[in-house]
Amino acid sequence: MSLPDLFQAKGLFNKPAAASLDKIGILLLLLYLLAGIIYSAVVAPVARFPDEQEYLKLSYNLVHGPGYSMDGVHLTACRPPGYAFFLAGIRALGGGFISFRVAQFLLQAATIFLLCQICSQKKPFAGLLITTALVICYPVLFFTSATLYPQTLGAFFFVLALYLTLINPGSLALNAMAGFIFGVLILSVPTFLFTLVVVLGVASILRILRLRNALLITFVAALIVGTWTVRNAIYFHRFVPVASNSGLNLLEGNNAQANPYEAAANIGARPYGDMVAKLGLDEFQADAFYRKAALTWIKAHPVDAFILYIEKTLNFFNVINVYSSQIHAEVSVGRQVVMAASYLFLLALVGWRLLEIKRVPLNQREIFFLAVYILSAFTSAIFFTRIRLRLPYDYLIIALISAHLGRRIEIWAAARHPGVKN
Repeated sequence: MSLPDLFQAKGLFNKPAAASLDKIGILLLLLYLLAGIIYSAVVAPVARFPDEQEYLKLSYNLVHGPGYSMDGVHLTACRPPGYAFFLAGIRALGGGFISFRVAQFLLQAATIFLLCQICSQKKPFAGLLITTALVICYPVLFFTSATLYPQTLGAFFFVLALYLTLINPGSLALNAMAGFIFGVLILSVPTFLFTLVVVLGVASILRILRLRNALLITFVAALIVGTWTVRNAIYFHRFVPVASNSGLNLLEGNNAQANPYEAAANIGARPYGDMVAKLGLDEFQADAFYRKAALTWIKAHPVDAFILYIEKTLNFFNVINVYSSQIHAEVSVGRQVVMAASYLFLLALVGWRLLEIKRVPLNQREIFFLAVYILSAFTSAIFFTRIRLRLPYDYLIIALISAHLGRRIEIWAAARHPGVKN
Protein backbone atom coordinates (compact mmCIF):
# COMPACT_ATOMS: atom_id res chain seq x y z
CA MET A 1 0.00 0.00 0.00
CA SER A 2 1.40 3.41 -0.99
CA LEU A 3 1.79 6.23 1.54
CA PRO A 4 -1.22 8.22 0.23
CA ASP A 5 -3.33 5.04 0.28
CA LEU A 6 -2.21 4.37 3.83
CA PHE A 7 -3.12 7.92 4.82
CA GLN A 8 -6.50 7.46 3.14
CA ALA A 9 -7.10 4.15 4.91
CA LYS A 10 -6.28 5.75 8.25
CA GLY A 11 -8.39 8.79 7.48
CA LEU A 12 -5.47 11.17 7.85
CA PHE A 13 -6.90 13.76 5.49
CA ASN A 14 -10.19 14.41 7.24
CA LYS A 15 -10.63 17.15 9.78
CA PRO A 16 -10.58 14.96 12.90
CA ALA A 17 -7.32 13.41 11.72
CA ALA A 18 -5.83 16.85 11.03
CA ALA A 19 -6.68 17.75 14.62
CA SER A 20 -4.93 14.56 15.72
CA LEU A 21 -1.80 15.59 13.82
CA ASP A 22 -1.99 18.96 15.55
CA LYS A 23 -1.98 17.14 18.88
CA ILE A 24 1.04 15.14 17.76
CA GLY A 25 2.70 18.43 16.85
CA ILE A 26 2.01 19.79 20.34
CA LEU A 27 3.41 16.60 21.86
CA LEU A 28 6.56 16.83 19.72
CA LEU A 29 7.04 20.46 20.72
CA LEU A 30 6.65 19.56 24.40
CA LEU A 31 9.18 16.74 24.03
CA TYR A 32 11.58 19.17 22.36
CA LEU A 33 11.08 21.58 25.26
CA LEU A 34 11.65 18.76 27.76
CA ALA A 35 14.90 17.86 26.00
CA GLY A 36 15.95 21.49 26.30
CA ILE A 37 15.19 21.57 30.02
CA ILE A 38 17.21 18.38 30.58
CA TYR A 39 20.07 19.74 28.50
CA SER A 40 19.98 22.98 30.52
CA ALA A 41 20.52 20.99 33.69
CA VAL A 42 23.26 18.80 32.20
CA VAL A 43 25.47 21.52 30.69
CA ALA A 44 27.99 22.93 33.15
CA PRO A 45 26.71 26.19 34.73
CA VAL A 46 29.60 28.31 33.49
CA ALA A 47 30.03 31.02 30.88
CA ARG A 48 31.81 29.43 27.93
CA PHE A 49 32.14 32.52 25.73
CA PRO A 50 33.37 36.09 26.43
CA ASP A 51 30.05 37.68 25.45
CA GLU A 52 28.25 35.47 27.97
CA GLN A 53 30.51 36.74 30.74
CA GLU A 54 29.76 40.36 29.89
CA TYR A 55 25.99 39.86 29.82
CA LEU A 56 26.20 38.05 33.16
CA LYS A 57 28.13 40.94 34.70
CA LEU A 58 25.63 43.46 33.38
CA SER A 59 22.64 41.50 34.66
CA TYR A 60 24.28 40.96 38.07
CA ASN A 61 24.97 44.68 38.50
CA LEU A 62 21.43 45.54 37.45
CA VAL A 63 20.15 43.46 40.37
CA HIS A 64 22.91 43.71 42.96
CA GLY A 65 25.07 46.61 41.82
CA PRO A 66 24.76 50.26 40.86
CA GLY A 67 22.70 49.58 37.74
CA TYR A 68 23.72 49.01 34.12
CA SER A 69 27.41 48.65 34.84
CA MET A 70 30.17 46.34 33.69
CA ASP A 71 32.65 46.89 36.52
CA GLY A 72 30.15 47.33 39.35
CA VAL A 73 31.18 50.97 39.81
CA HIS A 74 30.59 53.00 36.67
CA LEU A 75 27.46 53.02 34.54
CA THR A 76 27.91 52.03 30.92
CA ALA A 77 26.28 51.76 27.51
CA CYS A 78 28.79 49.24 26.19
CA ARG A 79 26.19 46.62 25.26
CA PRO A 80 22.58 46.73 24.00
CA PRO A 81 20.41 46.56 27.15
CA GLY A 82 17.61 44.19 26.12
CA TYR A 83 19.27 40.86 26.81
CA ALA A 84 20.96 42.00 30.03
CA PHE A 85 17.59 43.15 31.39
CA PHE A 86 16.09 39.80 30.38
CA LEU A 87 18.72 37.95 32.42
CA ALA A 88 18.38 40.44 35.26
CA GLY A 89 14.64 39.77 35.45
CA ILE A 90 15.28 36.05 35.90
CA ARG A 91 18.09 36.75 38.36
CA ALA A 92 15.82 39.01 40.43
CA LEU A 93 13.43 36.07 40.83
CA GLY A 94 16.26 33.94 42.21
CA GLY A 95 17.18 32.22 38.97
CA GLY A 96 20.65 31.18 37.85
CA PHE A 97 22.28 29.42 34.92
CA ILE A 98 19.73 26.64 34.66
CA SER A 99 16.87 29.16 34.84
CA PHE A 100 18.48 31.32 32.14
CA ARG A 101 18.71 28.36 29.79
CA VAL A 102 15.28 26.97 30.58
CA ALA A 103 13.80 30.42 29.92
CA GLN A 104 15.50 30.47 26.54
CA PHE A 105 14.11 27.06 25.62
CA LEU A 106 10.65 28.31 26.63
CA LEU A 107 11.20 31.26 24.31
CA GLN A 108 12.24 28.94 21.51
CA ALA A 109 9.14 26.80 21.99
CA ALA A 110 7.03 29.97 21.82
CA THR A 111 8.91 31.02 18.68
CA ILE A 112 8.13 27.70 17.00
CA PHE A 113 4.45 28.01 17.91
CA LEU A 114 4.25 31.58 16.57
CA LEU A 115 6.13 30.57 13.43
CA CYS A 116 3.50 27.96 12.73
CA GLN A 117 0.85 30.68 12.91
CA ILE A 118 2.52 32.94 10.34
CA CYS A 119 3.90 30.40 7.85
CA SER A 120 0.63 30.40 5.90
CA GLN A 121 -2.33 32.71 5.48
CA LYS A 122 -4.63 29.82 6.30
CA LYS A 123 -4.19 27.16 8.96
CA PRO A 124 -1.45 24.90 7.55
CA PHE A 125 -1.97 21.16 7.43
CA ALA A 126 0.04 19.58 10.30
CA GLY A 127 1.74 22.96 10.62
CA LEU A 128 3.06 22.64 14.17
CA LEU A 129 4.24 19.08 13.56
CA ILE A 130 6.14 20.03 10.40
CA THR A 131 7.58 23.26 11.84
CA THR A 132 8.80 21.55 15.00
CA ALA A 133 10.30 18.70 12.99
CA LEU A 134 12.19 21.18 10.81
CA VAL A 135 13.58 22.96 13.87
CA ILE A 136 14.68 19.60 15.28
CA CYS A 137 16.48 18.94 11.99
CA TYR A 138 18.38 22.21 12.53
CA PRO A 139 20.09 21.49 15.87
CA VAL A 140 22.15 24.70 15.98
CA LEU A 141 18.98 26.42 17.24
CA PHE A 142 18.82 23.94 20.12
CA PHE A 143 22.45 24.43 21.17
CA THR A 144 22.23 28.20 20.83
CA SER A 145 19.30 28.25 23.25
CA ALA A 146 21.64 26.84 25.91
CA THR A 147 24.13 29.66 25.28
CA LEU A 148 23.68 33.06 26.91
CA TYR A 149 23.58 35.02 23.67
CA PRO A 150 20.72 37.34 22.67
CA GLN A 151 19.88 35.46 19.45
CA THR A 152 17.21 33.23 21.03
CA LEU A 153 15.50 36.23 22.63
CA GLY A 154 15.93 38.17 19.39
CA ALA A 155 14.37 35.35 17.35
CA PHE A 156 11.33 35.31 19.63
CA PHE A 157 10.82 39.07 19.39
CA PHE A 158 11.42 38.96 15.62
CA VAL A 159 8.83 36.26 14.94
CA LEU A 160 6.39 37.89 17.37
CA ALA A 161 6.81 41.23 15.59
CA LEU A 162 6.21 39.52 12.22
CA TYR A 163 3.14 37.78 13.64
CA LEU A 164 1.66 41.12 14.72
CA THR A 165 2.66 42.80 11.45
CA LEU A 166 1.13 40.10 9.25
CA ILE A 167 -2.26 40.05 10.97
CA ASN A 168 -4.79 41.26 8.41
CA PRO A 169 -6.56 43.56 8.89
CA GLY A 170 -4.25 45.10 11.47
CA SER A 171 -5.78 47.41 14.05
CA LEU A 172 -4.20 50.51 15.53
CA ALA A 173 -3.46 48.63 18.75
CA LEU A 174 -1.85 45.69 16.92
CA ASN A 175 0.42 47.95 14.90
CA ALA A 176 1.38 49.89 18.02
CA MET A 177 2.19 46.59 19.72
CA ALA A 178 4.26 45.51 16.71
CA GLY A 179 6.19 48.78 16.96
CA PHE A 180 6.77 48.17 20.67
CA ILE A 181 8.13 44.67 20.01
CA PHE A 182 10.37 45.93 17.21
CA GLY A 183 11.70 48.59 19.58
CA VAL A 184 12.52 46.02 22.26
CA LEU A 185 14.09 43.82 19.56
CA ILE A 186 16.38 46.64 18.44
CA LEU A 187 17.43 47.24 22.05
CA SER A 188 18.35 43.54 22.21
CA VAL A 189 20.00 43.15 18.78
CA PRO A 190 20.63 46.61 17.24
CA THR A 191 21.14 45.35 13.66
CA PHE A 192 17.41 44.68 13.57
CA LEU A 193 17.04 48.43 13.08
CA PHE A 194 17.92 47.77 9.44
CA THR A 195 15.68 44.70 9.43
CA LEU A 196 12.76 46.87 10.54
CA VAL A 197 13.27 49.00 7.44
CA VAL A 198 13.44 45.87 5.26
CA VAL A 199 10.33 44.29 6.82
CA LEU A 200 8.21 47.42 6.55
CA GLY A 201 9.48 48.21 3.06
CA VAL A 202 8.77 44.73 1.68
CA ALA A 203 5.43 44.51 3.49
CA SER A 204 4.38 47.87 2.02
CA ILE A 205 5.47 46.96 -1.52
CA LEU A 206 3.56 43.67 -1.31
CA ARG A 207 0.56 45.53 0.14
CA ILE A 208 0.62 43.43 3.26
CA LEU A 209 0.85 46.64 5.25
CA ARG A 210 -0.54 50.09 4.60
CA LEU A 211 1.89 52.99 4.63
CA ARG A 212 0.20 54.63 7.62
CA ASN A 213 0.50 51.41 9.61
CA ALA A 214 4.19 51.14 8.70
CA LEU A 215 4.69 54.71 9.89
CA LEU A 216 2.94 53.93 13.18
CA ILE A 217 5.13 50.86 13.75
CA THR A 218 8.23 52.95 13.02
CA PHE A 219 7.10 55.74 15.35
CA VAL A 220 6.43 53.44 18.31
CA ALA A 221 9.70 51.53 17.75
CA ALA A 222 11.55 54.87 17.70
CA LEU A 223 9.90 55.85 20.99
CA ILE A 224 11.07 52.64 22.68
CA VAL A 225 14.64 53.01 21.41
CA GLY A 226 14.45 56.69 22.27
CA THR A 227 13.86 55.96 25.96
CA TRP A 228 17.26 54.27 26.22
CA THR A 229 18.83 57.03 24.12
CA VAL A 230 17.48 59.59 26.59
CA ARG A 231 18.90 57.53 29.46
CA ASN A 232 22.33 57.60 27.82
CA ALA A 233 22.07 61.33 27.20
CA ILE A 234 21.15 61.99 30.84
CA TYR A 235 23.96 59.91 32.33
CA PHE A 236 26.71 60.43 29.78
CA HIS A 237 25.74 63.72 28.08
CA ARG A 238 26.22 62.06 24.72
CA PHE A 239 24.04 60.84 21.87
CA VAL A 240 24.24 57.05 22.08
CA PRO A 241 21.17 55.49 20.43
CA VAL A 242 21.59 51.91 21.72
CA ALA A 243 25.15 50.95 22.66
CA SER A 244 28.69 52.26 22.51
CA ASN A 245 30.10 49.21 20.70
CA SER A 246 28.76 49.91 17.20
CA GLY A 247 32.00 51.62 16.16
CA LEU A 248 34.07 48.59 17.11
CA ASN A 249 31.65 46.26 15.31
CA LEU A 250 31.91 48.40 12.20
CA LEU A 251 35.71 48.40 12.37
CA GLU A 252 35.95 44.64 12.92
CA GLY A 253 34.08 44.14 9.67
CA ASN A 254 35.79 46.95 7.74
CA ASN A 255 39.57 47.23 7.99
CA ALA A 256 42.63 46.45 5.93
CA GLN A 257 42.93 42.89 7.27
CA ALA A 258 39.22 42.09 7.49
CA ASN A 259 37.83 39.12 5.62
CA PRO A 260 34.27 37.84 5.28
CA TYR A 261 34.76 34.75 7.46
CA GLU A 262 36.40 35.78 10.73
CA ALA A 263 34.32 38.78 11.89
CA ALA A 264 35.38 39.63 15.46
CA ALA A 265 38.05 36.90 15.33
CA ASN A 266 39.98 39.02 12.81
CA ILE A 267 43.11 40.67 14.21
CA GLY A 268 42.86 43.76 12.02
CA ALA A 269 41.16 45.84 14.72
CA ARG A 270 43.69 45.02 17.44
CA PRO A 271 46.15 47.85 16.65
CA TYR A 272 43.27 50.31 17.01
CA GLY A 273 42.44 48.79 20.40
CA ASP A 274 46.05 49.27 21.46
CA MET A 275 45.85 52.90 20.36
CA VAL A 276 42.66 53.41 22.36
CA ALA A 277 44.36 52.02 25.46
CA LYS A 278 47.46 54.16 24.85
CA LEU A 279 45.39 57.34 24.50
CA GLY A 280 43.26 56.46 27.54
CA LEU A 281 39.97 56.97 25.69
CA ASP A 282 36.69 56.24 27.45
CA GLU A 283 34.10 53.92 25.87
CA PHE A 284 32.38 56.75 23.97
CA GLN A 285 35.58 58.30 22.68
CA ALA A 286 36.75 54.83 21.69
CA ASP A 287 33.45 54.20 19.88
CA ALA A 288 33.89 57.38 17.84
CA PHE A 289 37.55 56.52 17.19
CA TYR A 290 36.70 53.05 15.89
CA ARG A 291 33.88 54.33 13.70
CA LYS A 292 36.07 57.04 12.19
CA ALA A 293 38.83 54.52 11.50
CA ALA A 294 36.40 52.18 9.71
CA LEU A 295 34.87 54.95 7.60
CA THR A 296 38.32 56.32 6.77
CA TRP A 297 39.42 52.91 5.47
CA ILE A 298 36.21 52.53 3.43
CA LYS A 299 36.65 55.98 1.84
CA ALA A 300 40.32 55.34 1.10
CA HIS A 301 39.68 51.86 -0.39
CA PRO A 302 36.20 51.97 -1.97
CA VAL A 303 36.79 49.05 -4.35
CA ASP A 304 38.26 46.79 -1.67
CA ALA A 305 35.48 47.80 0.72
CA PHE A 306 32.80 47.03 -1.87
CA ILE A 307 34.29 43.61 -2.69
CA LEU A 308 34.54 42.83 1.02
CA TYR A 309 30.91 43.90 1.46
CA ILE A 310 29.75 41.53 -1.28
CA GLU A 311 31.82 38.71 0.25
CA LYS A 312 30.30 39.37 3.66
CA THR A 313 26.85 39.32 2.10
CA LEU A 314 27.55 35.90 0.57
CA ASN A 315 29.03 34.75 3.88
CA PHE A 316 25.59 35.30 5.44
CA PHE A 317 24.61 32.01 3.76
CA ASN A 318 27.82 30.18 4.70
CA VAL A 319 27.74 26.79 6.41
CA ILE A 320 30.96 27.28 8.42
CA ASN A 321 32.75 30.14 10.18
CA VAL A 322 36.30 30.74 11.36
CA TYR A 323 36.52 31.02 15.14
CA SER A 324 39.09 32.60 17.43
CA SER A 325 41.40 30.33 19.41
CA GLN A 326 39.62 31.49 22.57
CA ILE A 327 36.34 29.79 21.65
CA HIS A 328 37.49 27.24 19.05
CA ALA A 329 37.43 24.43 21.62
CA GLU A 330 33.71 25.04 22.21
CA VAL A 331 32.91 24.57 18.51
CA SER A 332 34.05 21.03 17.74
CA VAL A 333 34.55 19.71 14.22
CA GLY A 334 31.63 17.33 14.68
CA ARG A 335 29.33 20.15 15.72
CA GLN A 336 30.43 22.22 12.71
CA VAL A 337 29.71 19.30 10.37
CA VAL A 338 26.21 18.85 11.80
CA MET A 339 25.61 22.59 11.60
CA ALA A 340 26.73 22.71 7.97
CA ALA A 341 24.77 19.61 6.89
CA SER A 342 21.54 20.76 8.55
CA TYR A 343 21.69 24.22 6.96
CA LEU A 344 22.40 22.69 3.56
CA PHE A 345 19.35 20.50 4.12
CA LEU A 346 17.20 23.60 4.71
CA LEU A 347 18.64 25.30 1.62
CA ALA A 348 17.91 22.17 -0.42
CA LEU A 349 14.28 22.31 0.69
CA VAL A 350 14.14 25.99 -0.26
CA GLY A 351 15.58 25.06 -3.66
CA TRP A 352 12.92 22.37 -4.04
CA ARG A 353 10.25 24.98 -3.27
CA LEU A 354 11.65 27.32 -5.92
CA LEU A 355 11.77 24.53 -8.49
CA GLU A 356 8.02 24.11 -8.02
CA ILE A 357 7.16 27.74 -8.75
CA LYS A 358 5.49 26.87 -12.08
CA ARG A 359 3.33 24.21 -10.47
CA VAL A 360 2.69 26.13 -7.23
CA PRO A 361 3.44 29.86 -7.63
CA LEU A 362 4.87 31.69 -4.64
CA ASN A 363 2.14 33.39 -2.67
CA GLN A 364 2.38 36.82 -1.10
CA ARG A 365 3.63 35.56 2.25
CA GLU A 366 6.28 33.29 0.72
CA ILE A 367 7.63 36.19 -1.34
CA PHE A 368 7.72 38.24 1.86
CA PHE A 369 9.74 35.61 3.73
CA LEU A 370 12.24 35.15 0.91
CA ALA A 371 12.67 38.87 0.28
CA VAL A 372 13.27 39.69 3.95
CA TYR A 373 15.69 36.77 4.30
CA ILE A 374 17.78 37.73 1.26
CA LEU A 375 17.77 41.47 1.94
CA SER A 376 18.80 40.85 5.54
CA ALA A 377 22.06 39.45 4.19
CA PHE A 378 22.82 42.86 2.69
CA THR A 379 22.00 44.77 5.87
CA SER A 380 23.95 42.35 8.08
CA ALA A 381 27.03 42.75 5.87
CA ILE A 382 27.32 46.42 6.82
CA PHE A 383 29.12 45.16 9.93
CA PHE A 384 29.96 41.45 9.61
CA THR A 385 28.08 38.20 9.09
CA ARG A 386 28.15 35.12 11.30
CA ILE A 387 26.07 31.94 11.50
CA ARG A 388 25.06 32.83 15.06
CA LEU A 389 23.86 36.26 13.98
CA ARG A 390 21.88 34.72 11.10
CA LEU A 391 19.89 32.27 13.23
CA PRO A 392 16.87 34.51 13.95
CA TYR A 393 16.46 35.00 10.20
CA ASP A 394 16.66 31.26 9.51
CA TYR A 395 13.18 30.94 10.98
CA LEU A 396 11.96 32.71 7.82
CA ILE A 397 13.03 29.87 5.54
CA ILE A 398 11.72 27.32 8.04
CA ALA A 399 8.32 29.04 7.77
CA LEU A 400 8.55 28.96 3.98
CA ILE A 401 9.41 25.26 3.93
CA SER A 402 6.80 24.35 6.55
CA ALA A 403 3.97 25.97 4.62
CA HIS A 404 4.99 24.31 1.36
CA LEU A 405 5.38 20.86 2.88
CA GLY A 406 1.90 21.04 4.37
CA ARG A 407 0.46 22.29 1.10
CA ARG A 408 2.21 19.64 -0.98
CA ILE A 409 0.81 16.86 1.22
CA GLU A 410 -2.68 18.27 0.62
CA ILE A 411 -2.10 18.62 -3.13
CA TRP A 412 -0.60 15.14 -3.30
CA ALA A 413 -3.54 13.63 -1.47
CA ALA A 414 -6.09 15.51 -3.58
CA ALA A 415 -4.44 14.30 -6.79
CA ARG A 416 -4.49 10.65 -5.65
CA HIS A 417 -7.89 10.82 -3.99
CA PRO A 418 -10.08 13.50 -5.65
CA GLY A 419 -13.03 12.64 -3.42
CA VAL A 420 -11.21 13.24 -0.15
CA LYS A 421 -12.14 16.42 1.73
CA ASN A 422 -9.40 18.02 3.75
